Amino acid sequence: MSNFFEIKNTTFRISDSDKVRNVSFSIEQEGDIVCLLGPSGIGKTTILRSIAGLEKISEGQITLKGKTLSSKDTHIDPEHRKIALSFQENSLFPHYTVEKNINLSARDNDRGNININEIIKILNLENILNHYPHQISAGEAQRASLARSLNSNPDLLLLDEPLSNVDQSFKEEIQVKLKQILKKLKITTIIVTHDSYEAFYLGDKCGVILDKELKQFDDPYNVYHFPNSEKVVKFLNRGVLIPAKVTSPKSLENDDLGVITGNFVNPVPIGTNVKLLLQPEDLQHDDKSNLKFDVIDKKFRGTSFIYTLKTNTNNLLPVFVHSHHVHQHDINDKFGIRKPIHIEHIVCF
Repeated sequence: MSNFFEIKNTTFRISDSDKVRNVSFSIEQEGDIVCLLGPSGIGKTTILRSIAGLEKISEGQITLKGKTLSSKDTHIDPEHRKIALSFQENSLFPHYTVEKNINLSARDNDRGNININEIIKILNLENILNHYPHQISAGEAQRASLARSLNSNPDLLLLDEPLSNVDQSFKEEIQVKLKQILKKLKITTIIVTHDSYEAFYLGDKCGVILDKELKQFDDPYNVYHFPNSEKVVKFLNRGVLIPAKVTSPKSLENDDLGVITGNFVNPVPIGTNVKLLLQPEDLQHDDKSNLKFDVIDKKFRGTSFIYTLKTNTNNLLPVFVHSHHVHQHDINDKFGIRKPIHIEHIVCF
């Protein structure tokens, strides 16, 4: 059985400049959501524009539902692709009301009609339907553009930073509603974002784009817990790399923390010096432990604190603690780490 959507060995360019080289990934089933993560200017939008047909490719192949859309010798025009692209910036027609902008894209296809009134309600657009684009906020314009794209009932929906202009207090609610809409309507979607939390929540699969390459493409859980390179670790910024030496098939040792046991994601020869990935949830707080370090920073995250500890060799260790935890600490306090230290999945480079 062929994939619903596929990119094979494709290089994406603007003018004569390569943006992302030799990209390959697929969407197996209709209705799946893929999120592409990466910093600004890395080429994520260029990928979307090429999929939509706004840019041509000279290497590789892009296929949708078994049909070649783009290759060295083929280029289907955008209007014949049944693909909707919602840009990050305001792309509404200024001389039309929000309601008319949304209804411009109405189209039937073999999946049945879209209930646009339900989408308008979910995206909280009822009160601005008669307004013009210059009369609404950037966040409202972005949600209106999203509604217009959904109303086209596309075979493939492309969203470029769809919630970047939405207020933080409203963003999580919209994320939940957006995912519900996409899954209910089985709209296959590729979302570009720089927000890893957004990508991990929305995506069935996530791709990380760095240094003009698709560095990793996997389930969100695996991208977070099993990053495949130091560059992915540093981009996600969800842990630190500390020096260690492999001492057995199931252990390694660090000068500050001592012996750490666990299961290596990839086998490493005994005696090898490595960089161990240590994430905030890997270490546990224990005031009774004799392994103590100084607290140099403390971040409140609502349901949790992230403490930063400084070791004797000047390594900085992040430690997750629930905010209702009885034994809270202040800057310069001593903070105990529970021993023995066991990490279920050991990732090192």
